[in-house]
Amino acid sequence: EAWPKWRAVDYGYAVPYACVWMTRDPAGRIYLYRESYGSGKTALDQAYEVRVLSGDERYFCTVGDPAMWADQREGKRYQSVASQYGEMGVGLIQASNNRIAGWNRLHEVLAFGDEVPPILRVFSTCHDFIRTFPMLTRHPNKPDDVNTLDVALEDHLADAARYAIQAAPWLDAQTRRGPQ
Repeated sequence: EAWPKWRAVDYGYAVPYACVWMTRDPAGRIYLYRESYGSGKTALDQAYEVRVLSGDERYFCTVGDPAMWADQREGKRYQSVASQYGEMGVGLIQASNNRIAGWNRLHEVLAFGDEVPPILRVFSTCHDFIRTFPMLTRHPNKPDDVNTLDVALEDHLADAARYAIQAAPWLDAQTRRGPQ
């Protein structure tokens, strides 16, 4: 209960939206312990689901896909998704969308060696993350990014995890030393 917790959201309606919940133990290991994933849900429905799944837990932040702040489309103004989440009690801060730095950070926390386990651990209950993450491939023109050209690949939970890992302020020093 005392471990710091945070969430990250990758918005989608026609394509799945994804939310991941993470926590860090006193030794510095990070756990992806819950996920929500699905399509065809409005922003208000997504935010409600995030709030219900979160229960009484407290979070130091919830980061959201930068696209969630858009309030114009085709010259018309509308209420942003981030604002709709806020109305449902899920306040967001804008995630970093530096894709290359984010994927690099995710690789760092997943790296392991002979005597060094990965910093990031994924609970077995995160079925969709476990199903979709290993299927991601490299972008044919940008080898440090995932393949965004192949629409069959599901990168939504991976994007949410990328946002979450980039939001962890202690990782800069930790990833150089490993868990304590």
